[in-house]
Amino acid sequence: MTANRQAPRARREEPTGALPGLPALPGLPGRPGRERPAAGRSVPQRIVADIHQRITSGLLAPGDRLPSSRRMAAELGVSRGSVVAAYEQLIGEGYLMATHGGTRVDPALPRPASPTASRARSTAAAPGPSALKPGTPDASDVTSALWRAAWRAAAADPRPHPPRGSEELRELLAEHMRLTRRVTIDPHRILVTAGARDGLRLILSALRVAGRIGVEDPGYPSLRAIPGLLGWRARPLAMDADGALPESLEGVEAALLTPNHQFPTGGRMPAVRRHALLAAASSRGTLLIEDDFDAELHEAPAPLLASGTDGPVALLGSFSPSLTPALGLGWAVVPEGLVDDVAQRCVPVSGIVQDAMTRYLRQDGLRRHAARARRLDRRRRGVFLEVFPSGTPMEGGLHAVVPLAPGADEAAAVARARAAGLGVEGLGSYWSVEGRGGWPGIVLGLGSRSPERLRELLDALREALGPGDIAD
Repeated sequence: MTANRQAPRARREEPTGALPGLPALPGLPGRPGRERPAAGRSVPQRIVADIHQRITSGLLAPGDRLPSSRRMAAELGVSRGSVVAAYEQLIGEGYLMATHGGTRVDPALPRPASPTASRARSTAAAPGPSALKPGTPDASDVTSALWRAAWRAAAADPRPHPPRGSEELRELLAEHMRLTRRVTIDPHRILVTAGARDGLRLILSALRVAGRIGVEDPGYPSLRAIPGLLGWRARPLAMDADGALPESLEGVEAALLTPNHQFPTGGRMPAVRRHALLAAASSRGTLLIEDDFDAELHEAPAPLLASGTDGPVALLGSFSPSLTPALGLGWAVVPEGLVDDVAQRCVPVSGIVQDAMTRYLRQDGLRRHAARARRLDRRRRGVFLEVFPSGTPMEGGLHAVVPLAPGADEAAAVARARAAGLGVEGLGSYWSVEGRGGWPGIVLGLGSRSPERLRELLDALREALGPGDIAD
């Protein structure tokens, strides 16, 4: 007797979910609506294609573990056999491998480059040569036993500090300025910053209304760029051999100055001009912002603050030139009337960094390091003058200027030096308007090499420039 039973209908598989923990599979519908599979492609083929695409695009990396076949089937709403078939095909093709810990992407597969990273690499400017790059100090002598001990102690007891900075560090900075810059500052007026640029940003932001700021021409491009980012309009100050002219303060709300060590010419403002600038600033309501960028590395007159402590003067200080730019630590001295407004804008600097520098200053580490650096800088300046007798090495050892002959092609000279692996700059790049100075030159750094290695690099620069382009 034949049983009158109808054979069960075959189950239609319609993948409806996503790989567990991953976005939905392209072409595999979600559960609502349960769409039909694409014509001509079985469910295992569609799973194979999707996993393959995820591996080649980097969504699945070599060594990544895939869900078990049972969990995958449950998530996708298909039979476990379809998932097993897909996994077996990919194992056979070498994309997956079965291990005791489950099914994984074969670790031996190459890791594809991220498209975003590839685009970033293709559009980013290649770093230029670093040898003789201006403004780079020698950090090799910084890491003394005292320096390392200060950092170990700070890291062993990390503490946060208020936005305006550690009270002890500000007191030590005030004492440091009294001993080295001959000026007495109330620690309340000192604010800890992430460097000179951060200090300038804070001060200009506290002035509330962005106006016009006078800048030296030539001047330091990195610092001079900050006002423009804050909406300030930079105006070159009229200058002569003594520095900025007092009458050039007319019509500007602030002025950025380097009276003790003009960058990059190295000029020093005489006392008569300092007092004239202070008087002009007081009568016009102009805030003078003094960048005291490498005061520890050379003997210099007291800052403008000492000439008029009640006047409209702010001071920017940084440990980058004297120690290392990697420190990212500086300070700003601001007029009493601006202290609270600037402090409200401060972002706390790392407590470990502040505490390490506090210990270093407390144990006289900066003074001793600066004394060693000055002795080494004198040797470097001597080497420079032996190779370039007509050049001007700046006191402090961080940079020097090689004058080029009148009519020399400065850009071509810089290009030849760069081709020789030297990171020098053209003097024209320090002017607000290209070619404004009218006298070509090469600006180079002296501070990041031993005197012996410096001589080799300077000889290479002289050869790259050629005797015809160097001024007598």
